[in-house]
Amino acid sequence: MKSFLTKISVIFMLLAVVSCSKDSLRQYDLLQQKNAVESLNDPYLLSSILRKTSLFYQDMGWGATKLPGAVQYTERNFQGGDNYYSAFKQLPNEMYSAMDILKFIDASIKLADARGSKTHVGIFSSFRVLLFSFMTDFYGDVYYSEALKGREGILYPVYDKQSVIYAGLIKEIDAAIANINAGTDPISTSYDLMFGGNKVQWAKFANSVKLRLLMHASAKAEYSSKIAGAAAQPLLTEETDLNASIAYVGTTTANSWVGGPNIWGNSGEFERRRPCKTLVDIMTANKDPRMNVWFAPVENPWTNDPALNGKAVSTTDNNGFTYTSTWEYLDKSNPVFAAQVQNILDIDKLYVGFIAGMPGDWKNGNGHWNTSLGGTYGNFKVSKYSKLFQQNSHALLRAQIMNKDEILFDLAEAAVKGWVSSGNADSYYKAAIKANMKRWGVSDAAIATYSSQASVALPADNAGKLTKIAEQKWVSLFSVASEAYLDLRRTQMPNIFKNGLLSTYTFPLRYRYPGNELGQNKDAYDKGVATLVPAVDDEFSKMWLLQ
Repeated sequence: MKSFLTKISVIFMLLAVVSCSKDSLRQYDLLQQKNAVESLNDPYLLSSILRKTSLFYQDMGWGATKLPGAVQYTERNFQGGDNYYSAFKQLPNEMYSAMDILKFIDASIKLADARGSKTHVGIFSSFRVLLFSFMTDFYGDVYYSEALKGREGILYPVYDKQSVIYAGLIKEIDAAIANINAGTDPISTSYDLMFGGNKVQWAKFANSVKLRLLMHASAKAEYSSKIAGAAAQPLLTEETDLNASIAYVGTTTANSWVGGPNIWGNSGEFERRRPCKTLVDIMTANKDPRMNVWFAPVENPWTNDPALNGKAVSTTDNNGFTYTSTWEYLDKSNPVFAAQVQNILDIDKLYVGFIAGMPGDWKNGNGHWNTSLGGTYGNFKVSKYSKLFQQNSHALLRAQIMNKDEILFDLAEAAVKGWVSSGNADSYYKAAIKANMKRWGVSDAAIATYSSQASVALPADNAGKLTKIAEQKWVSLFSVASEAYLDLRRTQMPNIFKNGLLSTYTFPLRYRYPGNELGQNKDAYDKGVATLVPAVDDEFSKMWLLQ
């Protein structure tokens, strides 16, 4: 994430398009691809691709609230449409954002191939698979076989069927793995922001991307049958392995965590977000040591004990951030308090979440009543996120694509379902919990205590095992909401879909196509919509993966 990357990125930035001609838009795509191939060289592109892809995923996982809200990690305390899936009604442009990065990637593949660099071809191809899989996983049928071929005269690429795309992606990732393993060229330790030039880690990453793909498509027998083979390869599962993530420098808006003062200078957006009650309650029930890493204690918690009224309690979390909470007695004879009783669900608790599906008004949060203290976004009865998430950079804050715990939870699920014969579900499950907690700075002793609880341990029956694996994986994917969303959609576990005030809402299954596709590539768009069930471009239609 060095400063020169900003200069490199300028070459590829989308310009404002003032013409309404679809030809001019497609010609611009062609020019971008030409510049990408001819203007740069692949060693520089490695760091840029790592940065752009990591930030793309982290923005979905934390920066925006559409996906964190959908999976009940984050509720909005103000302007709260994402609390009940409103953003899914819009026509998102994330497909184009992915394509912009793919232009870098295809340029890099061509340059690396021209100089005989198999290792780099494999690395870049792994990211190609990653981003095309994002597109098809979230939208359904998309362009793939004809994508990025403007220089060949293909300005209106067809949409490939999702089944065809998945078959193609598996072939691509197999070729990427073979290239990484066969390559002899060194990887720059300076430009490899993710694995520091370690080829073994890159091979494990590519294998792990393949396992993720197979798990996404595991409802189809032709893909679940391939999981054993993928699981037998070296994966990002060892304690010594690195996660597929990059660190923040924290000096500019381009290299800082999104919640820090470099980006959220006045803390307004930070105040508008609260952890969801669904997440907080599950973690509370399991005495989860990640709670005081992720959440701040309530500033003015309710108590049923009149003797505690006005008493302050100080808290210091695992990272040395300090907080002060002052108890307030819930005197129901007070008519002001009595009017809020229906909204008061959490009493005598220092960690409290905002109700899932609650309209984003800070006065709704656990009976917040004092409007003179509330300001515009304030709420003193529901936890904020911890001060950790207000830093420009921190050892625990990274732009994440894939972590070891995700892969280990996948193996635990596969073991229960009989898709793999090596290892056992309990070992994978415990290793996954440990990997995630270590990632958040939890001590070995606290991890052992947590995992030994009956409420966390895997039960004897397979259905119970799958439920517990899904719950713990969902907690562990916190801040990686894009994968949490796909996993929740795939497994329908944990069963949180009607929590809080969501009983009248339907969980969204996909993104709608970008509006430009309807106007500029309508023939392809129409064919893509036709394969959905029902054949309607909305957030509830089922793509091939879900049919």
